[in-house]
Amino acid sequence: MSTGGVRSGVSAPVNQSSPERAQQKLVLMYVSATVVAAVVVLLSISAFLRSASLSTLAFFAMLTLFAEAVPVPLPRGGAVSVSFATNFAAVLVCGPAAAWIGAIDGAANAIRRRAGILKLVFNLSQTVVTVGLSGLLYVWAGGHTGFPHLPEDALPVFAAAVAYFLVNASLVTGVMALSQGLLFRVLWSANIQTTARNYLALAPLGFLIGAAYPYIGMLGTTLFFIPLLLARYSFQEYMKMRELYAGTVRGLAAALEAKDKYTRGHSDRVAVYSAAIARQLRMPESEVEKVEYTGLLHDIGKIGVPDELLCKSGQLRTDEFQRIQQHPVTGARILSEISFLRDVAATIRCHHERLDGHGYPNGLTEQDIPFHARILTVADAYDAMTSDRPYRRGYPPEEAVRRLLAGSGKQFDPEVVRAFVEHLKKQKVIADAS
Repeated sequence: MSTGGVRSGVSAPVNQSSPERAQQKLVLMYVSATVVAAVVVLLSISAFLRSASLSTLAFFAMLTLFAEAVPVPLPRGGAVSVSFATNFAAVLVCGPAAAWIGAIDGAANAIRRRAGILKLVFNLSQTVVTVGLSGLLYVWAGGHTGFPHLPEDALPVFAAAVAYFLVNASLVTGVMALSQGLLFRVLWSANIQTTARNYLALAPLGFLIGAAYPYIGMLGTTLFFIPLLLARYSFQEYMKMRELYAGTVRGLAAALEAKDKYTRGHSDRVAVYSAAIARQLRMPESEVEKVEYTGLLHDIGKIGVPDELLCKSGQLRTDEFQRIQQHPVTGARILSEISFLRDVAATIRCHHERLDGHGYPNGLTEQDIPFHARILTVADAYDAMTSDRPYRRGYPPEEAVRRLLAGSGKQFDPEVVRAFVEHLKKQKVIADAS
């Protein structure tokens, strides 16, 4: 968002195909609706602006500009800053008139970052709507503008904070989903579960700034910028740690793919298929991310298999096949040594198990097989069937799906197979017979 939370990354593409033009038209309609909402909010708060202190508005606008100067990028696009605290404090001190702070801040940040006109207009408008509605709700709920205090203002403060978060998050997630062609719930789950921590940490600080301002003035209030910077640093380190985890996973997957040239790209595709199945099953995004990591690393145990076995073009002997069958065990052992990957080790170990108990390495059946492993089994089998191997050409998608359906209930989990088939139909990989 622009001020006080997440910032959008929408832009206007050029040289578009017809689907891209239709997508861009939806983005323009969405931005236009946001602009209209911002105008309505500004008209609604005109009475509050006349009674507000211009020096106070200017002071909080300055604080917000400084807070916005160092945003932290989010994994699915956009960015988050600590300016929620200063904007929220402005809501408590200035009421709905604080929306003008959002307008100034949104425009200044977009200009400073040389954003296109579409992004500038959207970030300005969505911030006006976010701050303005939060301020209106605070007043309507009976909050004391200018002198917020507890416990009398507990409910208005809580309502204003929740409104700020939901409006800001929804508006930005909506425009990002449209501009990137992704599902709203996917982006919401991926980014908002991360930014929610930021809001929870900054809401009390925003209240303290607003409550202290009438007593300590501008000079004293600037001291609160120190904990704001500390909060920003803490959130940045958290995001860096997440990226470090992702980099470790990608590095391990790259090590395997460098060893086995015949399955190059296999792990990436299995990760994509596994994540698609998880989303089709409407699993939480945190679980989708875990499934995706597992897909990338599912064959990591093949690092311990000799190259001559992995690349053998003829039929494997019994002892050679038994050697390869140990790769899930080896992979689980490797990952169990990495603290943040220990919870996927069991999935890696079981991704060649079958519902009927004829899989390996332990011959598990049905519910004894972790659900993530059952997802991985379907994704792995589909990619193996549709990929060229030294001993055969890859099957067409329709034939691979036919084989998945034939093995449903025996080798594969029927629920997982149905979800994957539905995904392939939506992506028009296979025809929808219905």
